[in-house]
Amino acid sequence: MPGLINKGKRNALPLSISEITSCVRGYTLAMTASLTYNNIEDHPIEGIFIYPLDEHSAVVGFEAMIADQIITVQIKDKAKIDDCYLDCYTMANGCSCSCPPGHIVLDEDLERTVLVVNLGIIPPLETVNVLVSTSSELPTLPNGGIKVTSPSACTPKVQRSMNEEHSLSPNPARVKDKHHCALGTHEHALVGNQLCLALLLEEEHVNSIDYEFNFQLEIRSPCLLAGVESPTHAIRADADPSARSATNVVVTLADKYTYDCPVEILIYLSEPHMPHVLIEDGDMTLEEYDEHLKGRSDFIKGTKKDSSNEKKVEIIRKRLHKDILHNPVAMLNFCPDLKAMTSDLRKVQGEFVFLIDRSGSMSGVNINRVKDAMVVVLKSLVPACLFNIIGFGSTFKTLFPTSQSYGEETLAVACEHVRKIRADMGGTNILAPLSWVLRQPLHRGHPRLLFLLTDGTVDNTGKVIELVRSYARFTRCYCFGIGQNVCRRLVIGLSAVSNGMAEFLAEGERLQPKMVKSLKKSMSPVLSDIAIEWLFPETKEVLLSPLGSTFLFPGDHLIGYSVVCDTTRYHPNPKSDKRRRYSMMRSNESTSSVFYHSQEEDSGKIGSESRGVLREWAAGSPNDGADAKASPRRRAYSTNQIVDYNPLRKLHTPSDPSSILGKNPLRRAKIQELTSHPSPDHGTQWMSDYQVGLQPGCLCKSAKIQSHCDPPLPLQKYFVIVITDGYTHQLCEMETPMEPSTPDLNIPGSGKKDCKAVVSGLLCGKLVKWEVAFDIEPYLKGREREEKVHEDLWNETIHHLAGQSIIQDFEQMAEKECEIEHGSSRKYQLYAIQTSKACNILSKYTAFVPIDLDTNEYLPTIVEYTNTGGWLWYHGSVLSLSRARMLTRAARGFMCRSPSKTIESMAENESENKDYIPLVSLQLACGAFFLNDALCDAINVPMDKLKWTSPFASHRGSLTHTSHSGGRKPPSMDPLLPEDLVWATAVALAWLEHSSANYFIEWELVAAKASMWLSGQAIPEGRDLASVKAAANQLFIILRHWDENLQLNMLCYNPNSV
Repeated sequence: MPGLINKGKRNALPLSISEITSCVRGYTLAMTASLTYNNIEDHPIEGIFIYPLDEHSAVVGFEAMIADQIITVQIKDKAKIDDCYLDCYTMANGCSCSCPPGHIVLDEDLERTVLVVNLGIIPPLETVNVLVSTSSELPTLPNGGIKVTSPSACTPKVQRSMNEEHSLSPNPARVKDKHHCALGTHEHALVGNQLCLALLLEEEHVNSIDYEFNFQLEIRSPCLLAGVESPTHAIRADADPSARSATNVVVTLADKYTYDCPVEILIYLSEPHMPHVLIEDGDMTLEEYDEHLKGRSDFIKGTKKDSSNEKKVEIIRKRLHKDILHNPVAMLNFCPDLKAMTSDLRKVQGEFVFLIDRSGSMSGVNINRVKDAMVVVLKSLVPACLFNIIGFGSTFKTLFPTSQSYGEETLAVACEHVRKIRADMGGTNILAPLSWVLRQPLHRGHPRLLFLLTDGTVDNTGKVIELVRSYARFTRCYCFGIGQNVCRRLVIGLSAVSNGMAEFLAEGERLQPKMVKSLKKSMSPVLSDIAIEWLFPETKEVLLSPLGSTFLFPGDHLIGYSVVCDTTRYHPNPKSDKRRRYSMMRSNESTSSVFYHSQEEDSGKIGSESRGVLREWAAGSPNDGADAKASPRRRAYSTNQIVDYNPLRKLHTPSDPSSILGKNPLRRAKIQELTSHPSPDHGTQWMSDYQVGLQPGCLCKSAKIQSHCDPPLPLQKYFVIVITDGYTHQLCEMETPMEPSTPDLNIPGSGKKDCKAVVSGLLCGKLVKWEVAFDIEPYLKGREREEKVHEDLWNETIHHLAGQSIIQDFEQMAEKECEIEHGSSRKYQLYAIQTSKACNILSKYTAFVPIDLDTNEYLPTIVEYTNTGGWLWYHGSVLSLSRARMLTRAARGFMCRSPSKTIESMAENESENKDYIPLVSLQLACGAFFLNDALCDAINVPMDKLKWTSPFASHRGSLTHTSHSGGRKPPSMDPLLPEDLVWATAVALAWLEHSSANYFIEWELVAAKASMWLSGQAIPEGRDLASVKAAANQLFIILRHWDENLQLNMLCYNPNSV
């Protein structure tokens, strides 16, 4: 129930007007929401404004107007807030708490994802106008499209059938099950003492009256637009009629808003899978920045003893995080075309870590569900991956000290471990095992993929979600909630912050399909070990973000930031052809601080290392796929509901670009001076992270919307560089449409491009690179004073998001430093606080404090923080891994055992659902099956029938020898004979197709792995694979004489496309 809340009655005030004005530039969204609420009570009330945020959003401005009073917020160090604000009360999903009545407690997760502001007393029958401005990173689609969704607080549903009293009161029917809210066991006691924010957010936001809604979205594309559409509402798009290309449009709603769902806009670019650079200039000219530096305490102190140019450059480098807004910022946007890649199970790599809840509540049906599903999942893994299993309760136990390679022995050990799993580990503590897993060293080429299975709740939900969020660049979490009592906020939150998947298992539902679905998604083509190198002239000082390498699955995108400060005036004899290479240390496991690696090199050498601008993937043509079939000159006003729209008729609408107000209605709180926080001397450069440079595509010209197709564009050849294991370059020519040249000489970036960004990563075990050149010079002059008189916050969107990314980098470095030496993290905490105040962006060490602008006084806050800014890293019990010998049971011995006949059934009607599991449990890590008695028992076919129907003469000959020997039992066959493995594997596949077709989705990966193994074998006795498979299918046709109920089901699966 976001919006303006009546603190006394704990219900929402009706929304009367909602206006959204926004701007998309690349993968960023700047949005200002104007919300008008009415106090319909005849007496004063106390108001609380609650505004949920998307995962990658930051509040950059807030203002509330109540009569003549204007309220805004200011960043303040948590450690310096008055003592009354520092009392750590933990709410139900934190710890036990006794807050003052009406207070709201924000845990580590909620303080990042929800804006809560106390507006104080609202007079009776008064109108309240709230302005909220946010900057966000937008999600992308596998086809490269960009998705924009309006906030739920701005577009609540309206139910006219409700009477006013009922709609304004808390509706128990609209509140989800309390167990789903994840407020813990103290919920009932806490409701009377404080506002449970997580419970409020779970309530559906329903407005009691119709409200006026206006929506306007300006799109500034870095390249030509291919189309704009909305799957939810009819839209219209307008552009400047004098524009010569479709890059800038303004989108509004074509019909009256229907209050049924949020507005969703999909933006398609003509170059969706090419890297682009967008650059935003700073708010100071070089002269203004010099004057700014002269007034800073660290600059004054540093130049007292040494006023040399070298010393000044060093000071600028150290304080660059405090001057982000004053310098230009370059942002890289890149969404690789992984959707067009063909998946190959042989090359699937990843570190699969399974965290299994073994608390007492999992006993009985739930733990048996998990055991059955784990057998199928373990058999579905492929040899190139790593894996580990961790059981947790009050404590946790790991199967292996570190993740192990998937092989016959490790698989046998894991299957035996799963067979013995019991729900006997006490309570539920997820934080400790998660902390241990996430701190483990990463493995090159193996993205870390967590599979969490749980049925309970925890008392520190916010801390667990925040922990995974801090490692989200290196980890993806797939969560499975089992039963009705599972904490929904925990399951959804962990998957959301890591861009994973959340699944819930209802009573009687099978777990295997959900786990295999997530496993298949995790086996999609992945670009891993991504690193970015920036090359700038030696006269530039650069601050890069974010830290560490990352990986991308289909639909994921890469964003990098580079803050650039021009220090040419401090270099007496700069070399124009000399550049510096800025890159991040590749090791994410390093326990030391992260520093810049800067090497000077000539521009000629750079070109020889990476020759082409990577524009497309070598794996496919630009014309491949459905998206590529659409012309890149497709009209940009594409809608799905507008009929007979005439783009040639110019109307005076609010969406005309000429009507956009140049002034943002928000006034920003004064940014605090940082003279009280001198930057500690840290010797070498701390700023290093990996990042990317790109061309300034955000400043392209506005576009004219046309209903007809433009003339064909000339084709420009680009190159994809694929570096094989031998590091030899293979150039693959690609033809892509090139935007026509323009004589406009005022376009930034049209001159010499002396900066470059190189993106590299591993794709299917091969090193691939993209590089893009751009020109930073036009943006180094800053904005003149006359340009800043009516500036809006959209001029600083990239700066805000860069500041947020840099703050998160400092927070992560503080955590790493604290792990290796207690107390050394304070330096990076201070950097995070300084950046937070300078950019007006929240960090984990700062908080928003409401201010009355008329009196210039702080208002009482009603927010309590479980994280007060001190070091709150979880110090659980140290894991003592037993050095006892590991299980060494050979894979052959385990696989040859007959499947257990005593597996408990979840329900009587599910007795047939598990019939394929005994067979699947016999599969080897490579995908093959042994021809032995265990296989015969699993498929219920005698060994003599298997041999008589075999296409191999050796099998039939062994039966003939038996009959001539007077019926004596033949000696045990060697299971390593090639024909035995081939025939057994073919029979196993045929049995799955014929006898367990209803569960194809569950054993699809198992069958694909077996088929992949078969296709790589040399079939004995001159046979071919097709004849062997045909013989296996004929076996079950023959067996119909013995089993009339056997159904023939032919299923087709391709191991290369699962």
